[in-house]
Amino acid sequence: MPEISIGLAVYNGGHHLRLAIDSILKQSFADFELIISDNASTDETEQVCREFANCDSRIRYFRQTKNIGAVNNFRFVHTQATAPLFKWAAHDDWIDPDWLSVLVPVAKDQRAIVFGQLQMVTYDGQNMTHQANGRELQYVGPAWSRQLAYAIEPANLGKANVIYGIFPTDAITEESLRVFSTYGAPGDVMMMTECLGRLPIVCGGHSRLFKRAAPPRLPGAVKEKRASIFERTMLRQFLSLGPASFRIGYLLLYPVALGRMKYGRKLRRLGARLLGRSLA
Repeated sequence: MPEISIGLAVYNGGHHLRLAIDSILKQSFADFELIISDNASTDETEQVCREFANCDSRIRYFRQTKNIGAVNNFRFVHTQATAPLFKWAAHDDWIDPDWLSVLVPVAKDQRAIVFGQLQMVTYDGQNMTHQANGRELQYVGPAWSRQLAYAIEPANLGKANVIYGIFPTDAITEESLRVFSTYGAPGDVMMMTECLGRLPIVCGGHSRLFKRAAPPRLPGAVKEKRASIFERTMLRQFLSLGPASFRIGYLLLYPVALGRMKYGRKLRRLGARLLGRSLA
């Protein structure tokens, strides 16, 4: 049995998939299995996956006969896991070569979700300045405290990406996956909030996940309407999650969430200037 299972759920990801898989196979920590579920892709995804699977016995490749949806594809790779630790991987991101060697020992030592640090990159893979870069995404303390700390943190500081951290495999429950599937686009954040009711999120070291930004808008394309601040703070979703005590706590702290979303970047810039350093 490997020490960690890595689940890569993909649909039509052929353009960036090679880099994602290559960054996993070149990890300095080698005791893992890579489970790839191809969600009936229509591009070169199947060819890329089979090429890698033929060269490395740690890869288990599955091709779905029909598209089962993104969340069910995430669920599928988790159900195939055989190791006590589990990590999801995205087809368009990549990780530092020491991601597993740095984080797995922490995950073995603590019952927690273990994450490293983020480095945001442009769609074409160039490092970019972003307020989430290098932050220690850590939520510890009593369950109610870490859930609320996570909930009121602005989404633009990278908290959704902790879903690509290292979990105890059995910490991802049917309830976790139900929450993930219920909330649509912010399902990852809602699922992580649910998980925080059972275990903390800790920063295990400085190894980086390189998170690719969305593609640039095409010339002449209609600019999407910006979501309201209530949508960006996920007010409606958080007020429907968990027990009444969590919802009441979130409502009481909501002015803090609003203030951090609206003024947080200005305050961070001011703090950086006072300290004489640039804001990443």
